[in-house]
Amino acid sequence: MLAAPSGSNDLLIGSPIILYDYPEIAPESPGALFDGTEIDEILTLRVMTMTDQEKAEARATDPRAREIIDRCDQLSTADLQQLHGILRDPHSDSSWFDTGEIPWWDPAADERVQPEVDAVLIEGVSVSKGSLVRVHPSRRADAQDLFFADQVARVTAVLSDVDGGVHVALVLVDDPAAELHDWYGRYLYFAPDELEPLVDGPGHDHIASR
Repeated sequence: MLAAPSGSNDLLIGSPIILYDYPEIAPESPGALFDGTEIDEILTLRVMTMTDQEKAEARATDPRAREIIDRCDQLSTADLQQLHGILRDPHSDSSWFDTGEIPWWDPAADERVQPEVDAVLIEGVSVSKGSLVRVHPSRRADAQDLFFADQVARVTAVLSDVDGGVHVALVLVDDPAAELHDWYGRYLYFAPDELEPLVDGPGHDHIASR
């Protein structure tokens, strides 16, 4: 993201978390734990789980570690509650707010993409929301995908990424929490070549080969 004084464009900073341009340390932060981009609440709670012996050993390593542990030990209940977070709009003064322009990352920016009605052709069958498919994990993007091998799933959306790839979102039919996952929008994602259309299920249109 862009760094340095707001408005300059000659300095970039890389971060392992997503930040907006010209980020600032939140005023609720009692002090840096490492580099100022960490989540204070999580790391503070981790420090608080240390035993007294572990804290003593850490304090003996260097002044920086001692400062962090001392500060965490001195935080009051109100201080900890303050670390829980606050919602701010980092783009409140951005030009697209003033002009009504839709930002590039908003789904409404490209009306050609409509995941709930878009379809993808798999083995001559048009698969879209509501289609039933059988899962055959092959890309090994996630080791847990192997647990879903040969299970029947219901497609909830067909999505396209900025590189032109297609991803099929689905929930497992036999999952007791399928409706809950669907309501929350917590889906499994597979590539079209990892799915087998079940043409007898709803939401399928068979495309005749020429």
